[in-house]
Amino acid sequence: MLKKGLSILGFACLASLASADLVITRDGARLTGTVTLIDNGIIHLDTPYAGSLKIAQDQVSSFETESPVVVRLKSGAVMSGPVTASGEGKLKIRSEDGVLETDTGRVSASWTPGAVDPEVERNRREWKYRASLDLSGKTGITEQFDLGASAEAKLESPNDTLAFYAEYEQGEENGSKTDDRIAGGGSYESFFSKILGWYVRTELEQDQIDEVDFRSTSASGISYRLINRDNQSLVARSGLGYRYTAFGDDTDDESSATLDFGLAHSYQFNEIFYMENDLTYVPSIDDFGNYRVVHDSGVEIPVGSGENWKIRVGIKNEYESEPAVEEKLDTSYYTRMIYSWE
Repeated sequence: MLKKGLSILGFACLASLASADLVITRDGARLTGTVTLIDNGIIHLDTPYAGSLKIAQDQVSSFETESPVVVRLKSGAVMSGPVTASGEGKLKIRSEDGVLETDTGRVSASWTPGAVDPEVERNRREWKYRASLDLSGKTGITEQFDLGASAEAKLESPNDTLAFYAEYEQGEENGSKTDDRIAGGGSYESFFSKILGWYVRTELEQDQIDEVDFRSTSASGISYRLINRDNQSLVARSGLGYRYTAFGDDTDDESSATLDFGLAHSYQFNEIFYMENDLTYVPSIDDFGNYRVVHDSGVEIPVGSGENWKIRVGIKNEYESEPAVEEKLDTSYYTRMIYSWE
Protein backbone atom coordinates (compact mmCIF):
# COMPACT_ATOMS: atom_id res chain seq x y z
CA MET A 1 0.00 0.00 0.00
CA LEU A 2 2.88 2.36 0.87
CA LYS A 3 4.65 1.56 -2.40
CA LYS A 4 1.46 2.23 -4.29
CA GLY A 5 1.05 5.61 -2.56
CA LEU A 6 4.63 6.59 -3.32
CA SER A 7 4.16 5.60 -6.94
CA ILE A 8 1.07 7.78 -7.24
CA LEU A 9 2.91 10.72 -5.59
CA GLY A 10 5.90 10.28 -7.87
CA PHE A 11 3.63 10.11 -10.92
CA ALA A 12 1.87 13.31 -9.81
CA CYS A 13 5.22 15.10 -9.40
CA LEU A 14 6.35 13.97 -12.85
CA ALA A 15 3.03 15.08 -14.34
CA SER A 16 3.37 18.52 -12.75
CA LEU A 17 6.92 18.85 -14.12
CA ALA A 18 5.78 17.68 -17.55
CA SER A 19 3.07 20.33 -17.67
CA ALA A 20 5.33 23.13 -16.40
CA ASP A 21 7.00 25.80 -18.49
CA LEU A 22 10.74 25.42 -18.93
CA VAL A 23 13.56 27.97 -18.99
CA ILE A 24 16.99 26.74 -20.12
CA THR A 25 19.92 28.99 -19.23
CA ARG A 26 23.16 29.29 -21.17
CA ASP A 27 25.04 27.32 -18.53
CA GLY A 28 22.64 24.39 -18.92
CA ALA A 29 20.35 24.92 -15.91
CA ARG A 30 16.74 23.85 -16.47
CA LEU A 31 14.21 25.84 -14.45
CA THR A 32 10.57 24.77 -14.35
CA GLY A 33 7.56 26.84 -13.39
CA THR A 34 5.21 29.23 -15.15
CA VAL A 35 6.50 32.00 -17.41
CA THR A 36 4.22 34.90 -16.50
CA LEU A 37 5.98 37.80 -18.21
CA ILE A 38 8.94 38.77 -20.36
CA ASP A 39 9.63 42.50 -20.24
CA ASN A 40 12.58 44.85 -20.36
CA GLY A 41 15.10 42.00 -20.73
CA ILE A 42 13.77 40.01 -17.74
CA ILE A 43 11.95 36.64 -17.77
CA HIS A 44 9.56 36.27 -14.83
CA LEU A 45 9.13 32.64 -13.75
CA ASP A 46 6.77 31.59 -10.95
CA THR A 47 7.93 28.38 -9.24
CA PRO A 48 6.49 26.24 -6.41
CA TYR A 49 9.99 25.72 -4.97
CA ALA A 50 11.58 29.21 -5.02
CA GLY A 51 8.72 31.66 -5.48
CA SER A 52 8.96 34.22 -8.26
CA LEU A 53 12.28 34.26 -10.13
CA LYS A 54 13.61 37.03 -12.36
CA ILE A 55 16.07 35.75 -14.96
CA ALA A 56 18.10 37.99 -17.27
CA GLN A 57 17.00 37.21 -20.82
CA ASP A 58 20.54 37.45 -22.20
CA GLN A 59 21.47 34.54 -19.90
CA VAL A 60 18.69 32.32 -21.30
CA SER A 61 19.31 29.94 -24.21
CA SER A 62 15.65 29.07 -24.82
CA PHE A 63 12.32 28.55 -23.08
CA GLU A 64 9.10 26.61 -23.53
CA THR A 65 5.52 27.25 -22.45
CA GLU A 66 2.81 24.65 -21.99
CA SER A 67 -0.06 27.11 -22.52
CA PRO A 68 -0.40 29.75 -25.25
CA VAL A 69 1.29 33.09 -24.60
CA VAL A 70 1.43 36.34 -26.53
CA VAL A 71 4.90 37.09 -27.93
CA ARG A 72 6.08 40.39 -29.39
CA LEU A 73 9.31 40.32 -31.39
CA LYS A 74 11.75 43.19 -31.74
CA SER A 75 10.52 43.62 -35.32
CA GLY A 76 7.09 44.51 -33.90
CA ALA A 77 5.38 41.28 -35.01
CA VAL A 78 2.96 39.81 -32.44
CA MET A 79 1.97 36.12 -32.30
CA SER A 80 0.00 34.03 -29.83
CA GLY A 81 0.53 30.36 -29.11
CA PRO A 82 2.66 27.83 -27.21
CA VAL A 83 6.42 28.27 -27.43
CA THR A 84 8.83 25.33 -27.84
CA ALA A 85 12.62 25.18 -27.95
CA SER A 86 13.97 24.00 -31.29
CA GLY A 87 17.72 24.09 -30.76
CA GLU A 88 20.45 26.22 -29.26
CA GLY A 89 18.96 29.69 -28.90
CA LYS A 90 16.03 28.85 -31.21
CA LEU A 91 12.28 29.00 -30.53
CA LYS A 92 9.13 27.95 -32.34
CA ILE A 93 5.88 29.83 -31.81
CA ARG A 94 2.85 27.80 -32.92
CA SER A 95 -0.06 30.09 -33.74
CA GLU A 96 -3.29 29.61 -35.66
CA ASP A 97 -1.60 31.14 -38.70
CA GLY A 98 1.32 28.72 -38.68
CA VAL A 99 4.68 28.16 -37.03
CA LEU A 100 7.32 30.86 -36.70
CA GLU A 101 10.92 30.01 -35.83
CA THR A 102 12.98 32.75 -34.23
CA ASP A 103 15.84 33.40 -31.81
CA THR A 104 15.38 33.86 -28.07
CA GLY A 105 17.15 37.21 -28.29
CA ARG A 106 14.58 38.49 -30.79
CA VAL A 107 11.76 38.20 -28.23
CA SER A 108 10.98 41.70 -27.02
CA ALA A 109 8.14 40.83 -24.65
CA SER A 110 5.69 38.09 -23.73
CA TRP A 111 2.56 38.05 -21.60
CA THR A 112 -0.45 35.86 -20.86
CA PRO A 113 -3.50 36.14 -23.15
CA GLY A 114 -5.96 38.73 -21.85
CA ALA A 115 -3.26 40.74 -20.08
CA VAL A 116 -2.01 44.12 -21.32
CA ASP A 117 1.13 44.47 -23.40
CA PRO A 118 3.76 45.46 -20.77
CA GLU A 119 5.08 48.25 -22.99
CA VAL A 120 1.59 49.70 -23.32
CA GLU A 121 1.10 49.34 -19.56
CA ARG A 122 4.44 50.98 -18.84
CA ASN A 123 3.76 53.94 -21.14
CA ARG A 124 0.11 54.36 -20.22
CA ARG A 125 -0.92 57.83 -19.14
CA GLU A 126 -2.92 58.07 -15.95
CA TRP A 127 -4.56 60.95 -14.15
CA LYS A 128 -3.51 61.29 -10.54
CA TYR A 129 -5.12 63.72 -8.10
CA ARG A 130 -4.32 65.02 -4.63
CA ALA A 131 -5.79 67.53 -2.21
CA SER A 132 -4.18 68.81 0.98
CA LEU A 133 -5.16 70.83 4.02
CA ASP A 134 -2.94 72.59 6.56
CA LEU A 135 -4.78 74.06 9.56
CA SER A 136 -3.14 75.37 12.72
CA GLY A 137 -3.87 77.86 15.49
CA LYS A 138 -2.71 79.24 18.82
CA THR A 139 -4.51 81.01 21.62
CA GLY A 140 -3.33 82.70 24.80
CA ILE A 141 -0.75 85.48 24.77
CA THR A 142 -0.80 85.27 20.96
CA GLU A 143 -3.92 84.67 18.92
CA GLN A 144 -2.82 82.95 15.71
CA PHE A 145 -4.65 81.16 12.90
CA ASP A 146 -3.19 79.67 9.70
CA LEU A 147 -4.98 77.88 6.88
CA GLY A 148 -3.43 76.37 3.78
CA ALA A 149 -5.15 74.33 1.07
CA SER A 150 -4.01 73.02 -2.29
CA ALA A 151 -5.16 70.79 -5.13
CA GLU A 152 -3.17 69.10 -7.88
CA ALA A 153 -3.96 67.06 -10.99
CA LYS A 154 -1.33 65.22 -13.06
CA LEU A 155 -1.54 63.21 -16.27
CA GLU A 156 1.61 61.09 -16.11
CA SER A 157 3.51 58.58 -18.17
CA PRO A 158 7.17 57.56 -17.82
CA ASN A 159 8.23 60.17 -20.37
CA ASP A 160 5.84 63.09 -20.02
CA THR A 161 3.77 64.89 -17.40
CA LEU A 162 0.92 67.39 -17.70
CA ALA A 163 0.23 69.08 -14.35
CA PHE A 164 -2.15 71.70 -12.92
CA TYR A 165 -2.20 73.07 -9.38
CA ALA A 166 -3.94 75.64 -7.16
CA GLU A 167 -2.92 76.95 -3.71
CA TYR A 168 -4.55 79.10 -1.05
CA GLU A 169 -2.97 80.52 2.13
CA GLN A 170 -4.64 82.58 4.83
CA GLY A 171 -3.22 83.59 8.23
CA GLU A 172 -3.82 86.00 11.10
CA GLU A 173 -1.91 86.93 14.24
CA ASN A 174 -3.51 89.12 16.93
CA GLY A 175 -6.07 90.37 14.42
CA SER A 176 -3.54 91.28 11.74
CA LYS A 177 -3.18 89.35 8.50
CA THR A 178 0.09 87.49 8.07
CA ASP A 179 -0.82 85.48 4.94
CA ASP A 180 -3.22 86.20 2.11
CA ARG A 181 -2.11 84.42 -1.03
CA ILE A 182 -3.70 82.54 -3.91
CA ALA A 183 -1.76 80.92 -6.75
CA GLY A 184 -2.17 78.46 -9.57
CA GLY A 185 -0.54 77.26 -12.73
CA GLY A 186 0.20 74.50 -15.18
CA SER A 187 3.15 72.79 -16.79
CA TYR A 188 4.03 70.18 -19.38
CA GLU A 189 7.29 68.25 -19.62
CA SER A 190 8.25 65.63 -22.21
CA PHE A 191 11.43 63.60 -22.69
CA PHE A 192 12.42 62.56 -26.19
CA SER A 193 15.45 60.56 -24.99
CA LYS A 194 16.66 58.98 -21.75
CA ILE A 195 18.27 62.27 -20.71
CA LEU A 196 16.95 65.19 -22.77
CA GLY A 197 13.49 66.69 -22.90
CA TRP A 198 11.65 70.01 -22.98
CA TYR A 199 9.21 71.82 -20.73
CA VAL A 200 6.80 74.72 -20.66
CA ARG A 201 5.24 76.21 -17.52
CA THR A 202 3.15 79.13 -16.36
CA GLU A 203 2.24 80.45 -12.90
CA LEU A 204 -0.28 83.04 -11.69
CA GLU A 205 -0.17 84.55 -8.21
CA GLN A 206 -1.73 87.16 -5.96
CA ASP A 207 -0.22 88.00 -2.56
CA GLN A 208 -1.78 90.89 -0.67
CA ILE A 209 0.78 90.76 2.16
CA ASP A 210 3.65 91.23 -0.31
CA GLU A 211 1.64 93.91 -2.18
CA VAL A 212 1.45 91.76 -5.32
CA ASP A 213 -1.88 92.36 -7.01
CA PHE A 214 -0.98 90.06 -9.90
CA ARG A 215 2.10 88.17 -11.01
CA SER A 216 2.48 85.91 -14.03
CA THR A 217 5.57 83.89 -14.84
CA SER A 218 5.88 81.85 -18.03
CA ALA A 219 8.89 79.91 -19.26
CA SER A 220 10.02 77.12 -21.56
CA GLY A 221 13.30 75.36 -22.16
CA ILE A 222 15.32 72.17 -21.97
CA SER A 223 15.04 69.46 -19.31
CA TYR A 224 17.96 67.24 -18.29
CA ARG A 225 17.12 63.95 -16.57
CA LEU A 226 20.28 63.41 -14.51
CA ILE A 227 18.92 60.51 -12.41
CA ASN A 228 16.09 58.24 -13.51
CA ARG A 229 15.64 55.24 -11.23
CA ASP A 230 12.60 53.52 -9.79
CA ASN A 231 13.23 55.07 -6.37
CA GLN A 232 14.97 58.32 -7.29
CA SER A 233 14.86 61.05 -9.94
CA LEU A 234 16.73 64.29 -10.50
CA VAL A 235 15.75 66.72 -13.27
CA ALA A 236 17.50 70.01 -14.08
CA ARG A 237 15.77 72.64 -16.21
CA SER A 238 17.04 75.75 -17.98
CA GLY A 239 15.21 78.08 -20.33
CA LEU A 240 13.86 81.52 -21.10
CA GLY A 241 10.77 83.17 -19.71
CA TYR A 242 8.73 86.31 -19.15
CA ARG A 243 7.58 87.79 -15.83
CA TYR A 244 4.99 90.49 -15.22
CA THR A 245 4.16 91.87 -11.77
CA ALA A 246 1.55 94.47 -10.84
CA PHE A 247 2.06 95.83 -7.33
CA GLY A 248 -0.62 97.09 -4.96
CA ASP A 249 1.32 100.15 -3.77
CA ASP A 250 3.16 102.94 -5.59
CA THR A 251 5.83 100.58 -6.93
CA ASP A 252 5.98 100.57 -10.73
CA ASP A 253 4.76 97.47 -12.46
CA GLU A 254 7.53 95.11 -13.50
CA SER A 255 7.75 93.54 -16.95
CA SER A 256 10.88 91.76 -18.11
CA ALA A 257 12.31 88.79 -19.95
CA THR A 258 13.91 86.27 -17.60
CA LEU A 259 16.11 83.24 -17.44
CA ASP A 260 14.55 80.16 -15.88
CA PHE A 261 16.48 77.57 -13.87
CA GLY A 262 15.13 74.70 -11.79
CA LEU A 263 15.96 71.48 -9.97
CA ALA A 264 13.43 68.78 -9.08
CA HIS A 265 14.51 65.84 -6.92
CA SER A 266 12.52 62.95 -5.47
CA TYR A 267 13.55 59.92 -3.43
CA GLN A 268 11.60 56.93 -2.14
CA PHE A 269 12.85 55.42 1.14
CA ASN A 270 11.92 51.75 1.69
CA GLU A 271 8.44 52.22 0.16
CA ILE A 272 7.44 54.25 3.23
CA PHE A 273 9.09 57.68 3.30
CA TYR A 274 8.96 59.86 0.19
CA MET A 275 11.06 63.03 -0.12
CA GLU A 276 10.66 65.88 -2.60
CA ASN A 277 12.92 68.89 -3.20
CA ASP A 278 12.12 71.66 -5.68
CA LEU A 279 14.15 74.76 -6.43
CA THR A 280 13.54 77.50 -9.02
CA TYR A 281 15.69 80.56 -9.73
CA VAL A 282 14.32 83.24 -12.07
CA PRO A 283 16.59 86.26 -12.70
CA SER A 284 15.74 89.17 -14.99
CA ILE A 285 17.81 89.28 -18.17
CA ASP A 286 18.04 93.09 -18.01
CA ASP A 287 19.16 93.09 -14.36
CA PHE A 288 20.60 89.93 -12.81
CA GLY A 289 20.29 91.60 -9.41
CA ASN A 290 16.51 91.37 -9.78
CA TYR A 291 15.61 87.74 -9.18
CA ARG A 292 13.21 85.41 -7.38
CA VAL A 293 14.06 82.09 -5.71
CA VAL A 294 11.52 79.52 -4.50
CA HIS A 295 12.54 76.42 -2.57
CA ASP A 296 10.27 73.68 -1.21
CA SER A 297 11.42 70.51 0.59
CA GLY A 298 9.14 67.98 2.22
CA VAL A 299 8.86 64.40 3.46
CA GLU A 300 5.65 62.40 3.05
CA ILE A 301 4.68 59.59 5.42
CA PRO A 302 1.70 57.27 4.81
CA VAL A 303 -1.13 57.24 7.33
CA GLY A 304 -2.80 53.91 8.04
CA SER A 305 -2.57 50.81 5.89
CA GLY A 306 -3.82 52.36 2.65
CA GLU A 307 -2.03 54.51 0.09
CA ASN A 308 -4.50 57.41 -0.06
CA TRP A 309 -3.72 59.32 3.14
CA LYS A 310 -0.33 60.88 3.83
CA ILE A 311 1.21 63.51 6.08
CA ARG A 312 3.73 65.91 4.56
CA VAL A 313 6.18 67.82 6.75
CA GLY A 314 8.31 70.46 5.06
CA ILE A 315 9.74 73.92 4.68
CA LYS A 316 9.19 76.50 1.95
CA ASN A 317 11.34 79.58 1.26
CA GLU A 318 10.50 82.42 -1.13
CA TYR A 319 13.12 85.10 -1.68
CA GLU A 320 12.74 88.26 -3.76
CA SER A 321 15.73 90.54 -4.25
CA GLU A 322 13.56 93.62 -4.96
CA PRO A 323 10.24 93.18 -3.12
CA ALA A 324 7.57 95.84 -2.71
CA VAL A 325 7.71 95.32 1.09
CA GLU A 326 10.64 95.30 3.47
CA GLU A 327 10.82 91.53 3.96
CA LYS A 328 12.80 89.81 1.21
CA LEU A 329 12.61 86.27 2.60
CA ASP A 330 9.37 84.45 3.41
CA THR A 331 9.92 81.13 5.21
CA SER A 332 7.10 78.81 6.25
CA TYR A 333 7.14 75.47 8.05
CA TYR A 334 4.13 73.29 7.37
CA THR A 335 2.45 69.99 8.20
CA ARG A 336 -0.19 68.94 5.68
CA MET A 337 -2.72 66.16 5.53
CA ILE A 338 -2.86 64.85 1.95
CA TYR A 339 -5.46 62.71 0.24
CA SER A 340 -4.52 61.27 -3.17
CA TRP A 341 -6.47 59.17 -5.65
CA GLU A 342 -6.48 58.06 -9.28
